[in-house]
Amino acid sequence: MRIELKRGKDGRPTLACVRPDGSRTWAKLHPFFPLHDLTHCAVESVLGFDQAFFGLVASGWALDDFSQSRASARLPTEARWAESLVGLFEREAAAGASWWAPEFNELLALSLRGQELAPFRTLGDDELDAIRQLRDELQARWLAVVPGDTLEVVFPATAAA
Repeated sequence: MRIELKRGKDGRPTLACVRPDGSRTWAKLHPFFPLHDLTHCAVESVLGFDQAFFGLVASGWALDDFSQSRASARLPTEARWAESLVGLFEREAAAGASWWAPEFNELLALSLRGQELAPFRTLGDDELDAIRQLRDELQARWLAVVPGDTLEVVFPATAAA
């Protein structure tokens, strides 16, 4: 699937996802969401998720489906794990920190227990670093996009060699 993040001429971003069959879904975004969505792309790509945000869109969900009443109740466990993972990476970035795997896994376990979700497997420092590297690369590419231009990313994404 192709992810297209456009920075509107007025600065307002839009997200479009073009599936392999040519069908597409799109939405206007709050300025917070491009970085959040690119973190999703990194998490889902590195961990091989296909039932989280972008995997669900690739399988036919419309972007508007995620904002519907009770949408969260329909989300597969993998999508909820992804949201918790993305939240932790965002907390890390806000704190200017990179947590080692034991601390990250402990915080993830606490988050999932608090949501009454099944535990996720233990992540290693190599996986966490791969997610951070891909996230940082994607976010840097987005931040370089000028108004009127579009960032295109193939999902699942890979880091530049």
